[in-house]
Amino acid sequence: MENFDLIASIKNKYLNSNKEDVLKHAENVAELAVGLANAYDLDTAKTKLAALLHDISGIMTPQEMYDFAIARGLEIDPAEEKYHALLHQRVSKIIAQEEYGITDSDILNAIECHTTLRKNAGMYDKIIFIADKISWDQKGVPSYDDLLKSANVGSLNEACYLYIKYQFDNNLLVMPHQWLEEAYDDLGKKTNFFISNIG
Repeated sequence: MENFDLIASIKNKYLNSNKEDVLKHAENVAELAVGLANAYDLDTAKTKLAALLHDISGIMTPQEMYDFAIARGLEIDPAEEKYHALLHQRVSKIIAQEEYGITDSDILNAIECHTTLRKNAGMYDKIIFIADKISWDQKGVPSYDDLLKSANVGSLNEACYLYIKYQFDNNLLVMPHQWLEEAYDDLGKKTNFFISNIG
């Protein structure tokens, strides 16, 4: 069951920080993610919360995220050290815990790895990851949009794998995060795509 007061509080956080664009993206991700959750018979209320909170740290600047992470003693990946904005997924998890009292591990894990995914990702992790990528919060439509939309109908593993593969194949990852590399390897072993691309 949805907690309407909690959802309103989350939305107000974005609005009070003049981040209407980030809220719009989060709402788009929520709509896509809830559709996927229904398709895979998962808890839609949890999925919606994870989606709405996944970019809650977007109210901060990259430097503020970095300072926040250092103050909390987080181990910083080399990619995060160079590109502080990559920390937003981990900072968002902490905000979800501390400001909104989220304790559900499915929600927190999905928030924490929605940008990079990670090895042995759960169903909620993959749903938020792929919904975030399909939503695409930059100007224009990414060229892999149709590929993802068709792939996610049959297999979340394949959809996630194809997205990451596209990033590597087109040299779009200046400095890949360790979690992303591990997720790519892990998903490759679980999909037919990995087998068909060997040799």
